[in-house]
Amino acid sequence: CADSLYLQSFPSSSFIMPLPLVGKVFAPAPVEEPDDVILEISPELVQLFFFVFVAWGMLILFELDVIRRKIVGGFGFGTSDTASMQSIAADPASWVTEAAVNSTKGAAAAPKTPPNPVTVSKVLSSYSSAITNADLVSRVSSALDKYGYGDTTLLATSLCCDEVNRELDRDFGKYYGEHFSMGGLAGFAFGGVTSFGAMAHHIPTGGDCLIVYGPHVGVDSDGNVGKINRRGRKASGACCGSGAAAAGYVDAVRKGTRDPDTPATNALDAQQTFVGNMLLPHGHRLEAAEDTMAELPLAMFDAQNELMQQIVAAACGEVGGDGKIALLGGVQINTPAGTPDYFLPMSFEIRDNRGRLIQNLMW
Repeated sequence: CADSLYLQSFPSSSFIMPLPLVGKVFAPAPVEEPDDVILEISPELVQLFFFVFVAWGMLILFELDVIRRKIVGGFGFGTSDTASMQSIAADPASWVTEAAVNSTKGAAAAPKTPPNPVTVSKVLSSYSSAITNADLVSRVSSALDKYGYGDTTLLATSLCCDEVNRELDRDFGKYYGEHFSMGGLAGFAFGGVTSFGAMAHHIPTGGDCLIVYGPHVGVDSDGNVGKINRRGRKASGACCGSGAAAAGYVDAVRKGTRDPDTPATNALDAQQTFVGNMLLPHGHRLEAAEDTMAELPLAMFDAQNELMQQIVAAACGEVGGDGKIALLGGVQINTPAGTPDYFLPMSFEIRDNRGRLIQNLMW
């Protein structure tokens, strides 16, 4: 063909195929590597995110405040427990009205057990100066705050070993922490000078101690003084049992139907022997009382207070530095479940570590 003739007219040595040019023509175009991508956010978008975040936070705070208000309203915080209990004793139906009002504040509010009006009325008629544990802790802590009591305070108690008395330990413990126990049967400080000295050496450096002590008495759901409704038992029982046994012992000795016990020589029942003999000098009060069971804890307190004063006088020097000793004495009043426990304050003072009175704090 013509093309073949045309190619053959050139010498083979002079014919050069332009392969590099062909490669350049048919090769794909090189792909350029893109630069790093930088995300640019406008200031308007930043402001939008900021306002959304703030609004979300405010909504959460609002919901928390609503929950707090429901809780405060439902449990009646911020009001005097004692005043509330007095109103219930005067008008038992008032609790029902209050509960109905509170229930309208939130359907999710948990129901609360009403205080027993019979018990409350008997407590306040027998011990008119008694206040609830909550009021007691509030008044005592407020009075002691002025003397530097707080984080460096050691709480000590001399209360009966009956389990119903641990509520007062816990109530004071919420403010002052774990307590040192000095008490035994009926609340007498059977730990004596040795336990006081040990307690004094446990006080935080630069701190002080508060000693809460005294006997206890129950008031059951039927208004019987000297009895308590115990968990899992159908009928109420003696409270304080040790005190009731001691009162029986004192009555028998005074009537001449038994001889006084000799001082205990072994530990088998030594504490109860001491309880009865320390109550014995107060037997005339029990005989003269209109209600022996209501008078019993008052007589027991006088016996315990005498012992506590002797212990403090003998061991106060064990409190180091400028440490102070606050003494709160009185009668615990145990009540049925659903009704707050009460306390009858009978002595409240603060002393230095030489035993000298700093201030009488009784209100």
